[in-house]
Amino acid sequence: MDYDRIRPVRYLTGILEFWRLWPKKGSVSRPNWNNWQGYLLHVPFTLLFAILLWMEAMRSKDIQHTADVLLIGLTTTALWAKIINNWKYAHVAQGILNEWSTLDLFDLRNKQELDMWQYEHRRYSRVFVFYVMCSAGVIPWIVIQPLFDIPNQLPFWMWTPFDWNHPVLFWYPFIYQAITIPIVCVCNITMDGVNWYMMLHLSLCLRMLGQRLSSLKHDEEQLREKFLELVHMHQRLKRQAQGIEAFISKSTFTQILSPVLQDLPGFAAMMQYLLAMIMQIMLPSIYGNDVINSANMLTDSLYNSDWPDMNPRMRRLILMFMVYLNRPMSLKAGGFFHIGLPLFTKTINQAYSLLALLLNMNQ
Repeated sequence: MDYDRIRPVRYLTGILEFWRLWPKKGSVSRPNWNNWQGYLLHVPFTLLFAILLWMEAMRSKDIQHTADVLLIGLTTTALWAKIINNWKYAHVAQGILNEWSTLDLFDLRNKQELDMWQYEHRRYSRVFVFYVMCSAGVIPWIVIQPLFDIPNQLPFWMWTPFDWNHPVLFWYPFIYQAITIPIVCVCNITMDGVNWYMMLHLSLCLRMLGQRLSSLKHDEEQLREKFLELVHMHQRLKRQAQGIEAFISKSTFTQILSPVLQDLPGFAAMMQYLLAMIMQIMLPSIYGNDVINSANMLTDSLYNSDWPDMNPRMRRLILMFMVYLNRPMSLKAGGFFHIGLPLFTKTINQAYSLLALLLNMNQ
């Protein structure tokens, strides 16, 4: 059917390509480390900003001030790690997206599959727009509110080679941060969105495979060819899952290990940031869980096919494939954590345990 199967992610990859975090169309063979335009865009902002934050933290003699600076410093450092990860593995993700959008194997062949794709695309778009509103909505509070402080304060403390408290010199670091903060936010949001979509699309392909397996009939023409095509599709999806894991593993791992809270000006801004942080952990867990569930349903889908009336050779093939399907498919973060809802609950539980420990130590 004439439908763009990866429509939502095209806008995101276009943004990443503008910021030189995504390979140009047609270049999917290997990472491009001669990306001087990317270095020119990100070294003066994300990398330099992270270095200035860490220098401020190391030079500080106040523990509370050091902790406050490290909050945003860890976030920016994690973003730089995600940028390097994109430069290294984005060509893998682009190759998988090209397969999804061009191969006949992944064509939508009936209205049920088309409706499933359209519904999930609409839901993903709504969720992502909400995430953007939560994340980007914090920027005006961060940038504008310090201008009303007397004396003026920078949005985030960072080291400068001069005394920025001087009324004239203050504007240089302030303008730098006013430019850097939106860049950091846009890159972070967009890379997260691409990661989530890769997992969502993989789960959709597995669900589509399950529907096609369950619709097999013993009296179909070319039954064996159709069945072997579905086996080939599953093998390709397993290879794609390995590529997706390589692409999202390190960035999701950094996201899990560095949950950051930040003292934002005002209750509304704090709630927006809190929602954004929860969604950064929850959404990859939800979409990763969809991959696990969709893969687990393949055995039931094949069992629901018209296998009892098939010939003995086909039944043997189906039995072998069902045994093969017993090997679970899941995505891992950092090679340790299975990305799914148990990971989300475990992360929240550990965060609460750490908070309770800090409160008890403070008392």
